[in-house]
Amino acid sequence: MKKFETFNSGASEMERNHGYRLKFLNSVLMLEGAAAFLMGFMRWQSSAAMGAIDFGFAALCLVFLLYLRRHPYKAGQMASAVLVLTFVLFLAIYVMAPYSAMRLSLFYLLLPAAFFLKGRNAGRIWMAIILTTIVAVHALPYFQTGYSGNDIFSTCLYLIALFLMLENYQTFKDSESTGEGEQQVLRLTEQRWRHALEGSGDAVWDWTPETGEFHYSRRFAEILGYDDGEFGEHAEQFFRIIHPDDEIRVREELQDYLKRSAGHYVSEMRVACKDGSWKWLLCRGTALRHDAAHLRMVGTFTDITLNKQHEKQLEHIAQFDALTGIPNRLLLADRLKQALAHSKRDGSILAVCYLDLDGFKFVNDTMGHEAGDKVLIEVTRRIKSSIREDDTVARLGGDEFAVLLLGLHAAEECSASLNRLLEAISQPIEIRNKLFEVSASIGVATYPGDDHDADTLLRHADQAMYTAKQSGKNRYYLYDAENDQRARTHHELLRRLKLGLESGELELYYQPKVDMRSLRVVGAEALIRWHDPERGLLAPSEFLHEIEGTTLEVELGDWVVATAFAQLELWHRAGLPMELSINISARHLQAKDFAWKLKRKMLRYPDLPKGSLQVEVLETAALEDIPRVSDTIERCRKLGISFALDDFGTGYSSLSYLGRLPVDTLKIDQSFIRDMMHDNGDRAIVQGVIALAKAFGRRIVAEGVESEELFRELVEMGCEYGQGYGIARPMPAGELPAWLEKWNGAPFS
Repeated sequence: MKKFETFNSGASEMERNHGYRLKFLNSVLMLEGAAAFLMGFMRWQSSAAMGAIDFGFAALCLVFLLYLRRHPYKAGQMASAVLVLTFVLFLAIYVMAPYSAMRLSLFYLLLPAAFFLKGRNAGRIWMAIILTTIVAVHALPYFQTGYSGNDIFSTCLYLIALFLMLENYQTFKDSESTGEGEQQVLRLTEQRWRHALEGSGDAVWDWTPETGEFHYSRRFAEILGYDDGEFGEHAEQFFRIIHPDDEIRVREELQDYLKRSAGHYVSEMRVACKDGSWKWLLCRGTALRHDAAHLRMVGTFTDITLNKQHEKQLEHIAQFDALTGIPNRLLLADRLKQALAHSKRDGSILAVCYLDLDGFKFVNDTMGHEAGDKVLIEVTRRIKSSIREDDTVARLGGDEFAVLLLGLHAAEECSASLNRLLEAISQPIEIRNKLFEVSASIGVATYPGDDHDADTLLRHADQAMYTAKQSGKNRYYLYDAENDQRARTHHELLRRLKLGLESGELELYYQPKVDMRSLRVVGAEALIRWHDPERGLLAPSEFLHEIEGTTLEVELGDWVVATAFAQLELWHRAGLPMELSINISARHLQAKDFAWKLKRKMLRYPDLPKGSLQVEVLETAALEDIPRVSDTIERCRKLGISFALDDFGTGYSSLSYLGRLPVDTLKIDQSFIRDMMHDNGDRAIVQGVIALAKAFGRRIVAEGVESEELFRELVEMGCEYGQGYGIARPMPAGELPAWLEKWNGAPFS
């Protein structure tokens, strides 16, 4: 490839002209200096003054010559000085040498020199100076030129003729230089673009649609591995090597472009190489219309094969999991949409399965991430071997996978596939000579049973997977819409209740307990209420069962304890010493730090007497873990906290259990109290519990005392304490003093 040439024609022309001027100046100075020296030598004998002038002029020429050789770049300034010096010399000869008839011809030399050295404008000025000088010197009476008027006139005519010749020559020269410059620019432009295209690796093509002529640069053949000229000169030979999947599209795009002949044609296509491989070419072109009937297209081919390969690699990275090589979440979404559309068309069943590995975290934590990666790779292999070729397995991240089972026609097919998956995954995996077992919890959502979009199907499968995991792992669970709705309602209730706890929507109501013989108020039971902004005041039965087994259950219990202590402090200061009972769930009571947290809260109220707070525990909750519950009760009793066994009679009510539980009070469940007036069985149970409490030295409290008649009957049976709507309904703390005053004045009024 030839070296790239820049646009420097103007600079080269200037350098050449400068060199010519420099040589001319050197020649003029040497000739003038030599002539002056010879004239000085000859005239020295006749006139010493004239000889000295000639020698001085020769010395000046020598100085100029030496200066010019040392400073060649100042040739322009020196040219003006030399022209002036030469003019002075010629003028001196013209004035002082009347004996020479040829002295006017010297000015014929000065005029071309001015044109050559300084250009057309300077030549015009010097022409005027020379003519003016010749005429003026001849006309002045002080000088005797020895010329007649005709001689002066003819000399001026000759000078004018010479000037016109020089003017025309300069015009011709300028025109010729302009033409040569344009040709040089065209040559350099063509060469520049050729080098640029060759340097970029692009090939050039030229196509005449009317005749089918197709011309191309050597680079086009090089890209495809063909010899130069091997294609011929017809476009059909090029179309034959376009990939069959691209040819029709390319032809249609070309026809569409030629119809509109506007803008630029751009297309990508695969073209066959000589060795049988395919290369991607980017074709760009522009239509050139010489007239209405003749149209040409010119453009370039760019090899974009590497770009396409990189795009494919990036696409693979974006859509496939780097570790396992299977589709990732992005590609799964696309395939899920396609599978859903296919199922809608042919009426088949689509199963979307969401898998989460059980036991993977243990392997990853104990054996390291490298071992964890091996487990994921092996599980992927097992999943792929357990499903059909048309099915899809994808890794969603971590130890989560998704499987799409397509084209199912019965639920049994789905169950069989899922059982195969569970069995294959649960087989032991050997890592570093150790066997590890992992299993899978699988959630399944099926279409059209679950008639939703792709994203919703995957979300439902995810929700079902969590149900499978909570149900014992190593199993699958089919998504249940009704169960999901219940779960949504449950989660929303928990969210609202937690928000209500934080924003002060919960309140404790207090139901008084009285000594049934003396009618004296001995205490109260704290019962929680929720001021729901949407549903109003809610009783415990409307929301407490929803928080069982959640962290909110303990948080709510801690709030109840703290609120109860604060209220006891207020009553104590107001002169209302009484016992306050609170209800504590089994989960809260069995917490390891229950007694410790209770003690910390008590320390904030050192003035409260011992026995002010009583904890009520359901009989069924106390019997879940008697050793732990007994230990907690003992530690709390040492702090001055008493305990009551709530709803006694609804559980086992075993004598051995009762003896092992260090409780102070038994509360008879209201279901027995309410019906004992007309149900002999309930009456016998109540009588038996009262007798049992007395035998074990426990206090007895009857719940659900709804009437004065029931109150009197319980007194007759030997019951000590009672509470219920017949005595008082639960009320806010602010209403309790007024109720106490009323009760003390007229009970049951």
